[in-house]
Amino acid sequence: MKKFFSIFAVAAALLVAGSAQAQVTKPVFDKGDNIVSLTLGYGSGFGQRLTYERSVYTLLDGKASVGVGGSFSNCIRTYKYNGYYYTNRDVRDYFTLGVVGSFHYQFIDKLDTYVQLGLGGGAYVSKDTYTYDDGDKHVYKNTHGIFDWTTTAGVRWYFNDNWAVNGEVGWVAGSYLMVGATYKF
Repeated sequence: MKKFFSIFAVAAALLVAGSAQAQVTKPVFDKGDNIVSLTLGYGSGFGQRLTYERSVYTLLDGKASVGVGGSFSNCIRTYKYNGYYYTNRDVRDYFTLGVVGSFHYQFIDKLDTYVQLGLGGGAYVSKDTYTYDDGDKHVYKNTHGIFDWTTTAGVRWYFNDNWAVNGEVGWVAGSYLMVGATYKF
């Protein structure tokens, strides 16, 4: 993980250094723009997230913007443990709905870098199944509400006016690293 963050930091430093020479001719997330992103990731489980954002404020001559919106997230985690006289299969599922706020900064054309904070709530569902060697089976289910938060740093590369690929690091939908696609309208 240290190696990944080191590579990410070097890439970010190169982008910052290159931005001193680069000119932004067209903002990628200008006031009034809307984006929808679908991301998939892995960390403490398999995460999926659908996010909507609208740019509400542009600053720094169009290089920076502030966005607000919402997100729906899901994370699925499964474990299997073989004990001395039993097997345990544990399934955990999180569903969350929240609001997001973001700050975007464009270093070069077609590249949108951003940080994002999200807050929300949802449901946590767990199911533990114990199967004993003698054939006896016990199932325990639990559901309760949860508070959810997300913090991410991300980058989007627009390969045309509407579509981009994106990557995020941070804490999103139970994942530390997410990749996906974005549509702007």
